[in-house]
Amino acid sequence: MKKLLVLLFAAAMMLGCTKDENVAPTYTGASQNIGNGKAYSWIKFTTDNKPSSLGFTMTKGALDNLPHGGIALVLSLPNEAVGQVPFDHIMLDYLHTGHEPPGTYDVAHFDMHFYIQALAERKAIPAYPVAPAKFDNLPAAGYIPTNYIRLPAGVPEMGVHWADPASPELSGKGKFTETLIYGSYDGKMTFIEPMVSHEFLSSKPNLTKSMPLPTKFAKAGYYPMKYSIKQVGDDIVVSLDDLMMMQ
Repeated sequence: MKKLLVLLFAAAMMLGCTKDENVAPTYTGASQNIGNGKAYSWIKFTTDNKPSSLGFTMTKGALDNLPHGGIALVLSLPNEAVGQVPFDHIMLDYLHTGHEPPGTYDVAHFDMHFYIQALAERKAIPAYPVAPAKFDNLPAAGYIPTNYIRLPAGVPEMGVHWADPASPELSGKGKFTETLIYGSYDGKMTFIEPMVSHEFLSSKPNLTKSMPLPTKFAKAGYYPMKYSIKQVGDDIVVSLDDLMMMQ
């Protein structure tokens, strides 16, 4: 009987190991406080070790007790993401009164920048009047989605923002809830940014959309085909999904 139990235990261990090998791993970055909750980055891989999804989670309470002065939070990516995706870090900005243009984005919202630029390089971007030539050095055709338009001037430590003129808030068909922004600086595409209102994040969202994609990529790597904004249990999860190798 004892021998049988030992054999059954060994078989169970072998089955457990086999099962674990078929589970796609997820790795998380360090968490930071936001509101009454926390935020942390993460990356998911397929079972054959290819990156499949990159994003961040805001835990229960993260939307509460946010300062009127705003938040600028840098989320470092997990170590396992380094060299696996073209993205360097995530910048999570909260603006209680929003920003320009008036009547469009001047509501409480989050700017969720997924930066391709290195952190030090991004932080060195000055105000527009200091280096207008670098802001106005736009990426060549194909490196920004073809239907996107440039928004005026540029933002220090960010760059130029590009938006879809067909989005409800820009086309006059509705108010701003969420939209997808691209960014550039000195001739290169530098970030992808879901921009999402506080109200929308509080509404238990369950959104997945196809990405508007450029046709060219200056930096080869795994880029998203979709993006998602979802309530998962008590958490809010924002992700760039269906990562695919683009040359």
